[in-house]
Amino acid sequence: MTWQQHARATVLTAPRLAIHLDQVTQPDGQRGEVWVTEQPDGALTVPVDDRGRVGMVRSVTYVHGEVVTPPGGQIEPGESPMEAGQRELIEEAGITARDWTALGSVALMTRNTARLHFFLARGLALGEQQLTASETGMTLEWWDLPEAVEAAYDGRLTLSGASLGILMAARHLETSRQL
Repeated sequence: MTWQQHARATVLTAPRLAIHLDQVTQPDGQRGEVWVTEQPDGALTVPVDDRGRVGMVRSVTYVHGEVVTPPGGQIEPGESPMEAGQRELIEEAGITARDWTALGSVALMTRNTARLHFFLARGLALGEQQLTASETGMTLEWWDLPEAVEAAYDGRLTLSGASLGILMAARHLETSRQL
């Protein structure tokens, strides 16, 4: 048996966000309620230079305080995931890239519609950051890839997407022998 939705009540709508309360029948046949958050997908780009260093951005966020992550953010209406990854890389890091590899995508949480799409960027060119108001103070740092991988494992990268992006990029580079 699978999940079956019987009714949906939208309890909150905001720009690019909705929260629903669904009446469902669970796989075991029991009836219940499930909260569902609907929001846009995101894109995260792991830029790796010709020395094997990863471009990471450090910023202070409203919810989590100081974080370090590869550049990324929400996909805007009409954008493809790759276009969003390219835009976020320029905005947050001031980087453009010649070579792009899609690494995959994951669901963020079980009751959230958003997916996070991961990209590896190579053939980098540095320029000026184009920070938005909420990104003021964001700085670009270069980490050796093994250090970034270790940070993913030891919890220094507190955002799950940051850790997963680094690990996916490292695995891709290792298996394609591009390190």
